[in-house]
Amino acid sequence: MLEANHLQHPLTEESVRTPGETYDWRWMLRALLRRPLPIVIVPALCVLAAVAYVMLRPANYTAVTTLNVTDLRLASSGQDTFFAEAQFEPSFLETQIQIVASEPVARTVIDKVELAEATGGDVERALKRFRSSLSVQRVGQSNLVAIAYTARDPQLAATVANEVATAYMAKLHADRELAVQSASSWLRDRLREVGPKAQIVSAATPPIDKSDMRGILIIAAAAVAGAVAGAFISLVLAFLDRRIRTPEQALAAAGAECLGIVPLLEPAARSATGAPTTSSGRFDFAAASSILSEVAARPFSPTWQALRNVGVAIDAPTSRLRRLAVTSALSGEGKTTIAANLALMAAAGGKRVLLVDAQPYDPALSRALAAPSRTGLGTLLADGDANLAAHVLEDPRSGVHFLPFGKPGDAAGSTQLLWSPAMDRLLHQATGYDLVVFDMPPLLASGDLRAAASHVDAFLLVAEWGKVSTDELGAALALAAPVRDRLIGTILNKAAMDRKNRLLSPEAAILARQSAFATAAGNDR
Repeated sequence: MLEANHLQHPLTEESVRTPGETYDWRWMLRALLRRPLPIVIVPALCVLAAVAYVMLRPANYTAVTTLNVTDLRLASSGQDTFFAEAQFEPSFLETQIQIVASEPVARTVIDKVELAEATGGDVERALKRFRSSLSVQRVGQSNLVAIAYTARDPQLAATVANEVATAYMAKLHADRELAVQSASSWLRDRLREVGPKAQIVSAATPPIDKSDMRGILIIAAAAVAGAVAGAFISLVLAFLDRRIRTPEQALAAAGAECLGIVPLLEPAARSATGAPTTSSGRFDFAAASSILSEVAARPFSPTWQALRNVGVAIDAPTSRLRRLAVTSALSGEGKTTIAANLALMAAAGGKRVLLVDAQPYDPALSRALAAPSRTGLGTLLADGDANLAAHVLEDPRSGVHFLPFGKPGDAAGSTQLLWSPAMDRLLHQATGYDLVVFDMPPLLASGDLRAAASHVDAFLLVAEWGKVSTDELGAALALAAPVRDRLIGTILNKAAMDRKNRLLSPEAAILARQSAFATAAGNDR
């Protein structure tokens, strides 16, 4: 007898709460493997830009003049007076470096070498360019000071570097002369020899090699920076993308076990039987799209294995399900295909199965299996004395009984009768069936689903791989809380489960091996 049996352990709001996704190194690895294009495209673009820059950039040359800077002072021992080099002080050498790079020295060199001509006589602009090209640094921990100047002309670079050294030494000499003017003649000669002194250790010569960073280093740095940027983009896209692609995500979003993964099915050539016919109360699955009878045509296929898991869940001693409603979060996710194949699978197992098209908004199952003029569920609900057997079609090959929705004109009125007391009368006539499978509207029609919850034992949720997001599925289930409480499980449909995607999900890998094992067993027979 067909009786309504609820799940003995219905899912509650607390039971469907699952921990949030953990953003650890495993999540990052999955995100990078799932979205490799940014990691390839961004570095490639960066490398191309770097190559173009290296090829088009102007050549720069750097010439260096080295000075030895000392500080001599007068020292006395008894009646003797002599010159001694002062003990080194870091502040002294830093002061001299600042003098070398000072504005008076710079203006002297600009006038001497006529650098302002390159800026149209604009001295301030020439001064700014001069300072950006000049580098004065201490060499290690010594008293040596390196004066480096960079220019596009190697001869100009050497000339300017030498002129800076000359201008600096001239300034030191002028400063000493100014300091000794008020001293006596005896002391004046001695003061001329004390204080900061500099001598050229090596004069600048026109450089042969370019001073720019080597092109290969620029290209390598661009590749590394591009890879980091590409990885960052992939991680951001993964963080923002909440679409369900793994059984773990389906479990987290729906709070129910993912019972299987069904690949994207390609319909085979249409049978020669032509359009659906319902003569003598019969219909033929072979006249419809081949994907509606996938399990019959390809036993032990991944679809067969996924629905085998659903069948086991239906027959579990703790559930004893007799009325199963198949729904999805959004339209077009393949719930009709799953419902039809599930009915075929159950019939192949020896059950008397009734497949019902309970989709008033888009009765796709009726269009595929029954003639457009055929009466069905709508007529049966409207006529309280109607006989179920008179409206049911039978597939002689599989033994599945099918109740179409009926004429399109019946939809508006029949929608009000669906899941009303009239449905109870219909189900009472269906007590001779072991399993009734309802092809339901999606969760978007939350009112229909909430009303149906009191008439069915459980719901099977179909989610299209990579289409519905965890947020959308969670929101849809929240609008239809009774559906969430009666979920027997979920099916990931139209999945592109290649090796990479199986690698990203341990549960998907197990399900894939399960299907492969069943397929191998079927081929051995």
